[in-house]
Amino acid sequence: MTSRPLSIVALSLLLLPGCASHAPGIPPGFYEASTRKPYADVMAELELAITEHNFRITGHNHIGSVIRERDNIAFPDYDTLQFCNLTYARQMLEISPAAVAYMPCNISVRQQGELVYVTTHLLPTDTPDARLNAFFTRMNGELKKIVDFAAEQ
Repeated sequence: MTSRPLSIVALSLLLLPGCASHAPGIPPGFYEASTRKPYADVMAELELAITEHNFRITGHNHIGSVIRERDNIAFPDYDTLQFCNLTYARQMLEISPAAVAYMPCNISVRQQGELVYVTTHLLPTDTPDARLNAFFTRMNGELKKIVDFAAEQ
């Protein structure tokens, strides 16, 4: 029984250095930053950052507030924003039509205790196509800048 928890801890410690994020413990392939700013301020700055990076917001899911309203319970804030830039989308799809599965870009925001977390899923940079890897590397840079701006104190 005691070996299983130790194995999980050991595995977690091995994975942490490989995570490209500000916060430990998120799965590989995600980028996350946290802040003590009010949730509404983070959401407003996230929307600003998305548009300032020439993306258009295509969807907004108010998950936490909908659960609160539906179930009439205290429930923390959770939101997801989907966004896209058609010029970037065209470039990506001309490189690899199958990459449509990565669209649109998505950022989630959640309140946990005193902190607000802003998280995005990064695009893979180890595909067999060097052009796609270069494109995804540039896009990951944009996604990280958007997350960082929203979480900046």
